[in-house]
Amino acid sequence: FSRRSIIAGLSSISFRRHEAIVPAGTSEVLTWPPILRNLFTVMNVSLFAATALLVPGLADRSLFNGPAGLTAILAGSFLSTLLLRHLSCIILAGISGFKSLFREYMTVIYNAWFACSVILFILNGVILFAPLKNTLPFIITGLIVIAIFLLIRALRLLSIFHDRHVSVFYFILYLCALEVLPVMVILKILGIF
Repeated sequence: FSRRSIIAGLSSISFRRHEAIVPAGTSEVLTWPPILRNLFTVMNVSLFAATALLVPGLADRSLFNGPAGLTAILAGSFLSTLLLRHLSCIILAGISGFKSLFREYMTVIYNAWFACSVILFILNGVILFAPLKNTLPFIITGLIVIAIFLLIRALRLLSIFHDRHVSVFYFILYLCALEVLPVMVILKILGIF
């Protein structure tokens, strides 16, 4: 990957408005550089999730035939979530007529997860390969990083909706349908409430 494309991708999650930057179309996500970036993202997020479950003992090591199986299941789940969000944004963009808005937001989603996965890559390396007695602070740091990037993503969505003069009602509907509902379903499946 060229340094310029990575910097441009990371700058898309900033709150500065760049009028000259046109977000990539949805078909451009399926070219090699974005596919490799998204593969890097999926692998690092799922590896961190598996590490966060297995190292402190929150999940049994024999779950899904061991750590590799658990990581594969988590990677498949995360990838399917990304693809469902991508599909729902394409459908919402087609129905609402806000194609450039949803294209910009999809760019923010992919770039926020990529930036988060770069940090998680470092934390995965420290947790798995450094001779540490207590890895819990690094796992908590990773969870805080993920929460910060999810918050940045939601605030960036609000900024995009505000700049494009879209009703706050649509913002609230979008947050409920595609941000809060999947988390609630996952928490219900895990039996947290």
